[in-house]
Amino acid sequence: MVVHHVNPGASQDSNIFLLMGSRTALIDTGTGNSSRKNIAVIRGLLGGRDLDMVILTHFHADHIGGLEDILNEFGSEAFAGAGDAPYILSGDPAYTLSEWFGRDTAPNEVTELMEGDTIDLGEHRLRVINTPGHTCGGICLYDEVTLSLFSGDTVFGYGIGRTDLPSGSARELVSSLKKLSGMDVRTLYPGHMDAVSDGNRAIRYGLSMMGGII
Repeated sequence: MVVHHVNPGASQDSNIFLLMGSRTALIDTGTGNSSRKNIAVIRGLLGGRDLDMVILTHFHADHIGGLEDILNEFGSEAFAGAGDAPYILSGDPAYTLSEWFGRDTAPNEVTELMEGDTIDLGEHRLRVINTPGHTCGGICLYDEVTLSLFSGDTVFGYGIGRTDLPSGSARELVSSLKKLSGMDVRTLYPGHMDAVSDGNRAIRYGLSMMGGII
């Protein structure tokens, strides 16, 4: 599996990662404000191949705002954690925070992912891990072959996601980080900022930041 960072250096947009194995998957779609540029990059990387699926780590607009553009362009199927999927389906601005990013989040159909589901990319299989805290139904994706974790806004290389937004919970985030700390994570691909080569350290650091919450 090859991982391409579609939009390095993006400001408001989430990171967008294109995973290429026997099948292809896009993780998150940004705000949509740069969709034309991002789609051109994705098309170039695909080299004529189909984009088989789009996986959304959570429902905030900086991660799902470009979904409609991506689906219209590639005709892919979209997936999200079961807890967040209803808010993506409704495009509810109170939860997606679309007004923060200057773009409405249109309602979009998504298939629900459950804890322990696997996404088969051929040589690699991504395991779905429920990690609520930043949102009620956020997910991470773990590749047991490369020990890579696509963490959305649950944990970054040097920080953690906010818990003071609608459906967020500090206690749930602590539980999610504890769950992740029991795994072996080498490369961490977060929803913002750079990937890091010691995901275990990043998760421990995130837990230390939440140390006052039991």
